[in-house]
Amino acid sequence: MKAHPDSIAVKVAEVAPHEPVPSRLGMLRFERLNDASWAMLFLDPECESQLGLPASELCSLTGFVFASLMEPAARYDLHDEIQAQLAASACYRIRYRLHGTAGIMDIVEAGEQILQYGRSMLHGYLMVCAREPEHSIASAGLQQTTVAFELPHLQDDYLRHLSRSRAQQNLIARLARHRYGEDPLREAAALITEAASEAYAVAYASIWLIEDWKFHAVNHHRRDGEIDGGPDSFDGADCPGYVRALQDSRVVEVRDVHNDPRTREFTAGLQMRNVGATLEAGIRNGGELVGVLRLEHIGTPRDWHIDEIAFAGELADHFAQVMANRQRSDATHSLHLFQRAVEQTSSAFLLVDRDGRIEYANPSFTSITQYSPDEVQGCNLSELPALESLGDILREAGSTLARNSNWQGEFHGRRKNHDPYWGRLSISKVFDENDRLSHFIVIYEDITENKLAQQRIERLSYTDNLTGLVNRTCFIHNLEQRFAETTEPRLLLLLVDIDNFKRINDSLGHRIGDKLLAKLARRLSNCLDMQGVVARFASNEFAVLLDDLDPEGSLHLAQHVLRTLDKPLYIENHLISVSGSVGLACAPHHGPDPQTLMKHAGLALHKAKANGKNQVQVFTEALNAEADFKLFLENSLRRALAQDELEVFYQPKICLRSGRLLGLEALLRWNHPEKGRIRPDEFIGVAEETGLIIPIGKWAARQACRMARALMSHDLGELQMAINLSPRQFADPSLVSSLADILHEEGLPPALLEIELTESLLLDATETTRQQLNELKAMGLSLAMDDFGTGYSSLSYLKKFPIDVIKIDRSFIKDIPGNQDDMEITSAVIAMARNLKLRVVAEGIETSQQLVFLRKHRCDIGQGYLFDKPIPSGELIEGLRRYQRAGR
Repeated sequence: MKAHPDSIAVKVAEVAPHEPVPSRLGMLRFERLNDASWAMLFLDPECESQLGLPASELCSLTGFVFASLMEPAARYDLHDEIQAQLAASACYRIRYRLHGTAGIMDIVEAGEQILQYGRSMLHGYLMVCAREPEHSIASAGLQQTTVAFELPHLQDDYLRHLSRSRAQQNLIARLARHRYGEDPLREAAALITEAASEAYAVAYASIWLIEDWKFHAVNHHRRDGEIDGGPDSFDGADCPGYVRALQDSRVVEVRDVHNDPRTREFTAGLQMRNVGATLEAGIRNGGELVGVLRLEHIGTPRDWHIDEIAFAGELADHFAQVMANRQRSDATHSLHLFQRAVEQTSSAFLLVDRDGRIEYANPSFTSITQYSPDEVQGCNLSELPALESLGDILREAGSTLARNSNWQGEFHGRRKNHDPYWGRLSISKVFDENDRLSHFIVIYEDITENKLAQQRIERLSYTDNLTGLVNRTCFIHNLEQRFAETTEPRLLLLLVDIDNFKRINDSLGHRIGDKLLAKLARRLSNCLDMQGVVARFASNEFAVLLDDLDPEGSLHLAQHVLRTLDKPLYIENHLISVSGSVGLACAPHHGPDPQTLMKHAGLALHKAKANGKNQVQVFTEALNAEADFKLFLENSLRRALAQDELEVFYQPKICLRSGRLLGLEALLRWNHPEKGRIRPDEFIGVAEETGLIIPIGKWAARQACRMARALMSHDLGELQMAINLSPRQFADPSLVSSLADILHEEGLPPALLEIELTESLLLDATETTRQQLNELKAMGLSLAMDDFGTGYSSLSYLKKFPIDVIKIDRSFIKDIPGNQDDMEITSAVIAMARNLKLRVVAEGIETSQQLVFLRKHRCDIGQGYLFDKPIPSGELIEGLRRYQRAGR
């Protein structure tokens, strides 16, 4: 017998049946596959006496197999009947006929279904009920029919049928024994089409696969060996009748393609290849039509025998079986690949049942948590410290998972050694065959290093590296949080600026400056006793934020901050004294939101610095108005130069000994079309802050030089013209060359131009500034120190810089002779200047007493309302004719 189509045949005598067979009752025990091939795996040895053939032949895939004795068409109908009976009952009973060597036999088969080796099988008993000799059938046919058939003719048909059956079964055996390579579908298609074209003696055989109604040829075979076998693909949508016929029938046999409606839709293509008849068997996978085996007969129509039709279905079934095996192989390979991927992935993989118990954990889970799979299998997530928060997340994510099939997020846990770790988590639901939730798939990767790096980055992004304080970004975030927590928070905001810090950096170096800032930061933090937030807001600016302070307490704290900063610091053998300016704003009174509060504190700080520094300035609405006015000035000043709103006035400078006119000072004025006359002290500072002073200064210098040259042409003498240059103008690298160009273009000798310098310029002068002053002096210009005595006047300036003139500020002149101190200071400055061979100019002379005093102390030059107010350029020439000019 044969235990399986692929097993080695053994002698029947060596096979012991599982139970005694009641042979005396004519019952034969059998086992076979539960499919339409009727392939016998075991048959009672007594079958030889009843069926005329030994069991070894009837169970073999070659020779006279059991299936070849059956009527082919009946075999498929009987198989369907068996399946229907088994669906309703545990056993079945059928009746059919066998064509054996001893004649035709009526067989009764009864059995039941079993599952063995993973395959569906049938076992039971066969019983021969009746036997009719072949010659008796022929005799009966001659007597009963009106048409006489001769027995030899019937025997020839039967022999041809048996020959076809043997060839068909041999082909099935050949296909079953074939071992396919890497592309089993293409190999099977080539094997089946070649063998089918020989077995059916047809010109063309082909196999097609169907995908989205598109038919794609897997293999064409021409019996004559030519290459052309028809098109490689066609659209099933163009022939719906043909597709419907394939779906409705197991095999579509077409005797005449020209007259059959099932092939009418592509008759033209068949006629081109002289196809007369076709036999097509549908290839099905899981009951779905996935392909077709097509056999094409050339020439005349052809009647297809019933066994040929059935065998075409068997060939299609074999290809379907190859497809199924390929799919199973792919699925098995994918399963093994997935298993290896799960075991080798760096992410932890957990299979958790619906109650939270762990059923599987991969090796990466052990690498991350230090728990082995055996330690966690069967444990609930909440029982493990490494996954305790994961259990909480699973319960919390239930509402989300109820609506979706997955959830993603982060969680925090502890390893077996209690070290913390973070994971990026994905939870997916798994459903059973009844669509009920059975498991969760939990996948997470260890992101601890990323998390720690992120925390370090956040610390760096929110912390000032130099001082260790929070930075501007973090401070603003804290401020916004305070406003978000309550509608009207009571907050104190201080902006603290270190006065003259640039001077420290320039003189002692940035390293000393950095250490100074670090020490000041510690002082600020210590003086607040860890209350509130202290931040480094800018280069030398700090910010302080505190809660629940009334206005009086806020001012007291700000004063305390100033006193703290005022104490000297000792850094690298340098004793450094600093001071600070503080801008104060309180919420909600000074700002209902973070942006407004910071803006108002900034305005207060700027006002404190403008008022002389080293003081506290509380925000007032006047500061807002002042800021708005400055913004208005800035916007208007940008168009003032282009629209000729600026004008130069000139104030005469008189020799106090002789009363002669020696020169003029050019003074800038602004006539605004809406605001009228705007004072210089209101717009000059804005021009310096915005940089507009550079183009305005060049324009004013050109106007002054042009006027001086015009005075010479009107016979008013060579009058020296004084112009003011601000520190901001010295930041212009083209300053010296621009003045040289103006003098050359306007034709004015350099000796007739005097440059008035502020003390702040000399105080903060860089090497570049010193070089510019030396170049101006070398050109022949005079240099004057303006407003001497009002700032940080130092005799060292007179030694370090090529100064020619000292101008005594009007603040020392206005109270003479009533103020003895001003008189002493003024006389001392004049005496010092004369000893240094410098000329002295007194500003703001308004009374004859002041003039007498200055003449008495031998002051050289004076200017003020006593002599003349500043004169508009249009009136200057006529206004100067009354003066006694130098040289006359």
